[in-house]
Amino acid sequence: MAANVLGPTTLDNDALSATYLSEGLDVADFELVSHTGQPFTNDNLEDRWTLLFFGFTNCPDICPMTMFELAAVSEKLTEKGLNGNLQTVFVTVDPARDTPDMLAEYVPAFDKRFIGVTGALTEIERLTRSVGIAHIRHDASGEDDYMVDHGTAVLLINPNGQMQAVFSSPHRSAAMAADLERIFASHGSGG
Repeated sequence: MAANVLGPTTLDNDALSATYLSEGLDVADFELVSHTGQPFTNDNLEDRWTLLFFGFTNCPDICPMTMFELAAVSEKLTEKGLNGNLQTVFVTVDPARDTPDMLAEYVPAFDKRFIGVTGALTEIERLTRSVGIAHIRHDASGEDDYMVDHGTAVLLINPNGQMQAVFSSPHRSAAMAADLERIFASHGSGG
């Protein structure tokens, strides 16, 4: 775990569309792999802010819509010079179909800076349980054309690798970008 670069801070939750966690919550250790084939662990969540979203590439609606909104958030923050220390990470909840190659096609299509992450289902479940994201695969027939129900929240991880805020759906890029500006400012960092 990185040194505590951010102390607890208070922020008025009524002024945010996100739910701000003043103390930050620890994230369980995990070992996954990025869409470029590189290891992706807790270390990748440290020393930068991270927007973390869980979904799957065969998702018909929520996932692509959320990814479009996250791309718009990234653009808005880039225009204000606040995207230099922010990464956006899409973690699949369907590792059986979402290989690194599949994620390499899907995730950068929304923003070439975005990172897709997959790995063993046990490692994904360790991470999802740690941050409160539920998911369940529906494939009673055993066919490859199945759906996965999953939590739709976008999580903000602080540079200490702790969950700092939760953005519930529906996601709106303008509100998310404004919240991120307030959160970065309250922590004395520029995103």
